[in-house]
Amino acid sequence: MTTTIESPDLVLAQTLREKLPVETVTALLACPTIAADLALVLDQPPLGADYVPREIEVLYDDVTVLYWRDGQIQYQYPDVDADYTPTLVEWLIDGDTAYFSVQGLEVMNRIKTMPLMDLENLDLLKEEPCKL
Repeated sequence: MTTTIESPDLVLAQTLREKLPVETVTALLACPTIAADLALVLDQPPLGADYVPREIEVLYDDVTVLYWRDGQIQYQYPDVDADYTPTLVEWLIDGDTAYFSVQGLEVMNRIKTMPLMDLENLDLLKEEPCKL
């Protein structure tokens, strides 16, 4: 009788394939440490509709670009080009990963609704189109 010992990378890939599309798994496995960390939290439930976050941190390629706490922006990275497309995007809500994408492919999204966010006020932030 022979016993097959599977490598940790193979086990990780199989685990991720059970939960994600193949294209997403392939992109995610380019970052094996991150893939292993995310595999542990992929089954967390969505945040409740009544959940009110105290902290939101947005990271691009593992660099904090926005930090919001208790209704106010505490930090915003000043040098993000408007056309910059990060490989990795992560939203931490109250310290836990709530959203993650790799190469534009969604890996996890626990954010179904954002309570107390008045979307009408966001209209004030829209830029007027250029007029020639």
